Amino acid sequence: MTSFGPFERAEIGGALVGGLVAVVALFVAVIGVGSIGDFEALRIIEAVLPTARFLASTAIGASVTVLALLLTLIGLSLTSDISFHARLYRRARVVTILSVVAIVLGAAILLAVTTPIGEAEGLASSYDALYYVMAGAIALLGGLMVTIGLILSATLVGLIELAHPEGSNRFLAEERPNPDTTQRD
Repeated sequence: MTSFGPFERAEIGGALVGGLVAVVALFVAVIGVGSIGDFEALRIIEAVLPTARFLASTAIGASVTVLALLLTLIGLSLTSDISFHARLYRRARVVTILSVVAIVLGAAILLAVTTPIGEAEGLASSYDALYYVMAGAIALLGGLMVTIGLILSATLVGLIELAHPEGSNRFLAEERPNPDTTQRD
């Protein structure tokens, strides 16, 4: 059986399914355009460039913000008397990995859309392939952002339960682990 590292125990199956549904839906919308030729592909790529720039920039900004907030959460948990369950830290690790992937993919999309492909004579015969690659990357980035949002939402609901005066929470550990004897996941 293949091990998926932090993904297998983070209880994020629903979020991964939601992200996959978003990727498939976005890519099906692209495929719904039908077969396109090189001229149409170039025209569509040029029309999509502003939106792709905006999406990539927003995904990078959101992912960097999420990483900064996770760093704050981990820092606070290290100095707090509250001991969180390992489940919270596994989710934080998964969100970190997905956020970094979103930053890298967003940066790749930004680099791709700043290239003046309409001016490159050698690319004229492959505009349709470029269109599908760009559409796939945009769909994947959208799916990543949906997945990250769903994981954060589920985690936030648990933390809200923790803060609620009458709530109990599945994110609290039974006792604070000793850092010298704690085994890393």
